[in-house]
Amino acid sequence: MSDTPHSTEARARKRAKDMRAFMQHLGTFLSVGMFFLILNLITDHENLWFFWPLLPWSIGLAIHGWNVFFADRWFNDQWEERQVQKHLAREERTSAAGEDNANAHQDISQLMARASGLIDTMRASARQIRGADARREALDACAASDQVLAAINDHPEELPLARDFVNRFLEPASQVVTDYSRLSNRNVPSAKVTLEQVEQHDLPLITRKANELYDRLHRGTLIDLEVAREMLTLDMADASVPEPESER
Repeated sequence: MSDTPHSTEARARKRAKDMRAFMQHLGTFLSVGMFFLILNLITDHENLWFFWPLLPWSIGLAIHGWNVFFADRWFNDQWEERQVQKHLAREERTSAAGEDNANAHQDISQLMARASGLIDTMRASARQIRGADARREALDACAASDQVLAAINDHPEELPLARDFVNRFLEPASQVVTDYSRLSNRNVPSAKVTLEQVEQHDLPLITRKANELYDRLHRGTLIDLEVAREMLTLDMADASVPEPESER
């Protein structure tokens, strides 16, 4: 908001009066100082004492000069407005950071709920596997995944890791176990080779990857986040077990 001519003139008059008052103050100080100097030289010129009575006064004069020449210029209304804007900007950043944290907490809560659902689905499918060895391997994969989920739950600030754990690890792992359980219970001869590959490679891989990730998170407390995230990718040509042509 621009200043009116009246307000500008009022400030100019006030500054002129303040400067005149300071010059009068300075003139009085110098006059008294000169008096003490002459008196000192007349009475005892070998011992200079004239400045001692002036010392407390000089402090007041310095404060007066600061208020007139510097305080109003450096700490004026514009300076006050800048401080207000800085404070408002800082409060806005703090508020925005709080909202971001709240949103991140909500996002990771949703991801953890989704992860828990995927593990439950994987465990339910694993329990339906007839083969004892394959069922035990699949249940071990579920238990290892549960450990990772608990470790990530202890660090809700690690949203990228939680997202990758769900999207890059649990989804393909759950799909593999579910498809394997469905096909293995059908006794389809043409699926035997694929099922053996899953038993020998994919199910142990899921368990091994989950255990390795849990060990790293448990020991390093998420220090090596990028390394941990790289460990989440399952090394599978296809995340699901394909159905034989005869079953489609």
